[in-house]
Amino acid sequence: MAVLLILFGLAFYAAGAPQAATAPQPNNDIFGRVVNAETREAVRRATVKVYTSKNQWDQLTDREGRFRFSGLARGEYRFAVHRDGYTDRAYTIERSDFDQQKELPIELHPQAVITGRAADGLGQPLQGVQIQALGARTRGGEIEVVNSTVTNDLGEYRLSGLDPGTYHLRAVYREGRSSEFDPTPVTAATSYYGSSEKPSDIAIKAGAVIAGIDFTLSPVRPATIRGTLHAENHVFTEPATLWIMGTAGEGGHNDTGKDGKFAIGEVGPGTYTVSAETLGPTAPLFGMATVQVRGDDVDGVDLVLQPIPKLNGEVRVEGSVPAGLKLGSIFFVRTDRVTLNPMQIGRPDENYKFTIALIPGEYTLSFDDSINKFGVQEVTLNGKTITNWKLPIAGTPETKNLVITVGSQPKK
Repeated sequence: MAVLLILFGLAFYAAGAPQAATAPQPNNDIFGRVVNAETREAVRRATVKVYTSKNQWDQLTDREGRFRFSGLARGEYRFAVHRDGYTDRAYTIERSDFDQQKELPIELHPQAVITGRAADGLGQPLQGVQIQALGARTRGGEIEVVNSTVTNDLGEYRLSGLDPGTYHLRAVYREGRSSEFDPTPVTAATSYYGSSEKPSDIAIKAGAVIAGIDFTLSPVRPATIRGTLHAENHVFTEPATLWIMGTAGEGGHNDTGKDGKFAIGEVGPGTYTVSAETLGPTAPLFGMATVQVRGDDVDGVDLVLQPIPKLNGEVRVEGSVPAGLKLGSIFFVRTDRVTLNPMQIGRPDENYKFTIALIPGEYTLSFDDSINKFGVQEVTLNGKTITNWKLPIAGTPETKNLVITVGSQPKK
């Protein structure tokens, strides 16, 4: 429950003849003060919002950091505070919060700043380099770009608006052709603070200013990767979708293989996984290869396509099954993102069974609320218990059997 309370006031009386006294009525005000959590100074011109699903009221804090919303009907509200350079705060206002008088103290934590410089191998500044703060991977397998900025003509950057946490920093540079009719040669480079194979963790605290995070990039002409597709000792002629992803998340674009051949362009230096898969619903195939790019085109990459292993899944509800029970989805998310579709979804039928195809690798399991509410008690793959919701899928062709056991009574 929020700690928001109201200020009671006195009832006012109309001028004129004496009237019978009436009981004081509450003003139903929501009021408080917004301060910097580190310095205790007032945060001026912060946006304060009180809202419901149908209505919204907005104010800016004054020079003392104060705000007041008057005349609100008793009820439940959402309350949010925003100021550039600070972490947002949000609260819930409940009906009981209108029972007492109290100023609400709101503490905003200042966000952190990272500064540095980007230059080429000769020490010359690079303008227009995009500096990205990377967070965790999303459910769909994407690396989250939390915030970004670009370097100026001196190669300098100032990356602000970062909440406390741990980040990786990536620098991405591209110069040259701006359209298909532009003859200017393209050069590109990507660099991670630390290394692309093992980026350094940058831990930041509220209000911190971290300087000296510099990058050295060596722009080169992007390469083209060419190769062939094979399946069961013969050239593969069906259309196949290809995906290329670097070891630390660089790349991430797709192409198409035709008549047993493929070519993926615009690839900068680095180590990549090139994967191919057919999207046919009956017998999908996949293939993978690791490719090193050092600035020159790479030819002769062979992708051998094999059947994607199938997984038979079942959700077992212990005890009596509630009448009309319908179970939602099970999500399988790769811990890397070296395939085109890093998340697959199992949808149990009326018998709580499903079948999906999973390209070999490691997956993280998560569950729809309709399954979570029962409480997942055990997950087994081919009879062996799975821990930490990590599911290893081997490249062997035999069908895998997954059993998810849940309780018979929903959680309260």
